[in-house]
Amino acid sequence: MRYQRPRASAVLFASAVGATALFSGAVPAANAAPTPKVQNPGLEKAGGALPDCWAKYSTGNNTGTFRSVKDGQRGSKAVRVSVTRRTGGFKALLQKPGCAVKVDPGKKYDLQLAYKSTSGKTALTVFRQQKNGKWVKWHTFPYLPASAKYRLSVGRTPPVPAGTRAIRFGQGLYGTGTLTTDNYRIAPAKGTAKCVGSECTRGHWTVEDFGNGGVKAIHSVLLHNGKVLLIAGSGNDPGSFNAGTFVTKVYDPKTNRFTNVPTPYDMFCAGHVQLADGRVLVLSGTEEYAEYDAVGNETAGWKGSKQSYVFDPRTNRYTKVNDMVDGHWYPSATILPNGDVYSVGGYAFERANGDTGGNKVSLVSELYSASRKRWLPADQVAQTGINWATYPSLHLTTKAAALFYSGVSVFSHPVNGDGTLLGPGFLNPTTGQWGALPNNGNLRRPEARDQAASVLLHPAQAQRVMVIGGKNFATPEPSIRLTDVINLNAANPRFVAGPNLPHGVIHYGNGTDAPARRQTGAQGKTYVSAVLLPDGKLLETGGSEGNRSDHVHGTSILDPVPSVSKMKWRPVAPDPVSRSYHSSAVLLPDGRILAVGSNPLDNSFDTRISIFHPPYLYKGGDAPKITKYTKGLTTGSRPTVTVSGPAVTKASLIRPIAVTHSSDPNQRSINVPVKALGGGKYRLTIDTRKSVVPPGWYMLFVQTKSGKPSTAQWVHIK
Repeated sequence: MRYQRPRASAVLFASAVGATALFSGAVPAANAAPTPKVQNPGLEKAGGALPDCWAKYSTGNNTGTFRSVKDGQRGSKAVRVSVTRRTGGFKALLQKPGCAVKVDPGKKYDLQLAYKSTSGKTALTVFRQQKNGKWVKWHTFPYLPASAKYRLSVGRTPPVPAGTRAIRFGQGLYGTGTLTTDNYRIAPAKGTAKCVGSECTRGHWTVEDFGNGGVKAIHSVLLHNGKVLLIAGSGNDPGSFNAGTFVTKVYDPKTNRFTNVPTPYDMFCAGHVQLADGRVLVLSGTEEYAEYDAVGNETAGWKGSKQSYVFDPRTNRYTKVNDMVDGHWYPSATILPNGDVYSVGGYAFERANGDTGGNKVSLVSELYSASRKRWLPADQVAQTGINWATYPSLHLTTKAAALFYSGVSVFSHPVNGDGTLLGPGFLNPTTGQWGALPNNGNLRRPEARDQAASVLLHPAQAQRVMVIGGKNFATPEPSIRLTDVINLNAANPRFVAGPNLPHGVIHYGNGTDAPARRQTGAQGKTYVSAVLLPDGKLLETGGSEGNRSDHVHGTSILDPVPSVSKMKWRPVAPDPVSRSYHSSAVLLPDGRILAVGSNPLDNSFDTRISIFHPPYLYKGGDAPKITKYTKGLTTGSRPTVTVSGPAVTKASLIRPIAVTHSSDPNQRSINVPVKALGGGKYRLTIDTRKSVVPPGWYMLFVQTKSGKPSTAQWVHIK
C-alpha cells in the first residue's frame, strides 16, 4: 500500500495516458480481462448533475450533498462531497455499475486518485461485484489526513477474490466536512508497493466527538471481545457522588457506539485486573470524597471503599464478590502466576486502630483467590506493614514469582517507617518479604516519578522495565523527560539511563485546549501513557508538563533494542486532543491505539476518543491473516497456526491492557518463536513459565519480515 503527497511529477503522472513506471504491469494472459481502465477518470465529461459514468454512494445515517465543482486537480472539474451531519456510514463518489472496472481474480491492483478534504476521516474504499451480480464492500484502507491542497491517495488491493466480476472504488468521507476528488487511475500491481507518504513514518490520528453522550473515562480495559470497558464511577464529581450517579460504558471501536452498564457503587479511582477467565475484577473505589472549607482547605479526606465486583463481558454486568478487608482508594492490582490477584496501597476505609480519618494509606495486603473466587481474610495473607502510598506499580517477574516495585506511584510515594522514600525493590507476596535495591536502584530523580509510566518492555522474557517521565508534585518544577531501564535478569539489577522523551507541542493553560503553543523546549511528561505495540515497539502519548496543565501533545515510538544506549524515541503524529490527568491509551486488536480521557485543573472532562493509526498500518504489501489456530493452550504449548497472505517471521502474545492513572503493571508482550512448516502453516512455541505468561486471554499477533502485523487472534491460555 502506498500513499504520497502530489509533487509536480506526480501531477504529470496522474494525467499521463498509457503505461507508467508506477502502474505498468506484466502482459496479461490470453484469457485475462482487458487492461483495466477507469472511464472519464478526470471527471471532465458531463453526464448530468454528476460527471458521466459516476454516481453518488451513501450508506449509514448521515446527511450531505454531491456536486460537480470547477476545482479540478489538473483539468477544470472535480466532484465535492459534503457531510453536515453523521452518526454512521459514509459517502463516496463511485463509478456507476455499468462503468465498473473489469478485473482478474487472483490479481492485485494499484488504485489512485487525487483528493483534498477538511476531514481527517477519508479512506480509499473498494467494492467488488460477486459472481451473482451483487455488489459488496470489499476493502477499506486506513484513514488519510485532511489536506487543503490536492494530494494522492494510492493503495494496492489484496488479491481479487474468486468469482469477482468487477470493482468500483473511491475516497469515502467517514466524518463531517468536505471531500473533493479527481483523476482516478487503476493498473495491475507490479513490483513492491512502497509507502512514501507522511503516514508511513508518522501515522495518523482521528477523533470521535460524542458531546454529552461520551464518558468520563477514568479506567480503560480492553475486553477479549475487542470492546473497551470505560469506567467513570462518579467521574471526579462530588455532585454525582452525592446523587449516587455512577457510570460505566462499553465502547465498540468497530461501530463507534456505547452500551450503558448499571454501576452498583462508586468505582472512581478503583483498581482493576483481568482474571484468567477474561472477566474483570474491580476492587475498591470511593467511599467518601474529600471536603473543603470556603478558602479551599481540606477538612475531611478521601476514603476507600471495601466493595469489589467482577465484570463479565458476555453479559455486560457486574457481579458482587465479598468485601475486601479494608478500603483501598488507588490500589495496586497484580495478577500472580496461579491467577490470584495481589493488592496493596490506597487510602483506607479505616485504620485497624479505629482511626476513621481520611487520606490514610491502608497497611493491609489483600489477596483475591482465583480458586475460591473471593478475597481472603487478612490472617491468610502475608502482611508487609509497608506504607505503599497509592497505585504503586508492582510488576510480576520471573524471580521466584516476586513482584518488582519500579518506583512509580501516584500522588505520593511509598515510604519507610522513618518517612524516607521506599524506592524500587522486590516483594515476595507469599512471604511478605521485601528487599529494597541499594541507592534506589540508581533510578534518577526517584522523588519525581509520580504518575510516570512503568512498563515491562518487549519481550517479557528479557525482564526489562522502563520508567518514563513523571513529576515531583511537592514542588512547582515541571515534569521530567528522563527515562530509565532496569534489567531484572541481571545478578544485581540497577537502572541505567534511557533516552530522554522528545520535544513536543504544548498547549499552555489549565483547560482542555489552551490556544497558546510552543514547538521547542525540553518538555517533560507526567500522566503519560505507554502502550506495547504488535511489532514489539513501545508507544508513549499524552501527558502534561504541569499539574493538570500545560498539556504535551507529542507522541513517539521506541524500538527497545538490546542496548539501552542505542534506544531512541521517534516522534510520530501528535494526538490532536490534550490528554492529561485521568487519561489512558489502549492497544486495539486491529493494531490501532485508542486514547481517551483528560481531566485538567479546571475539572472539566474531555470525552472525545482519539484513534491512532500507527505507521505499520501503511506499510506496503498485504497484512498476514490468521485463519486457523489451535485452541486450549497452556504455557509450554506448541500450537500450529495457519496464515494467509505473506510469510510471517515473528509472533507475540500481548495481554490486553487494563489501565488507569498511567498504570497497568500487568501489561506485557511475550515473544513467541515461529517455525515455518510450509503451506502457510507455522509452529509456535509458548513460554513454559507462568510468571512470563500468567493465565488469561491474549492477543496473538503475527508479523511479516517488514514488520507489518496481522489483526490479533484472541487466544486463551490456562
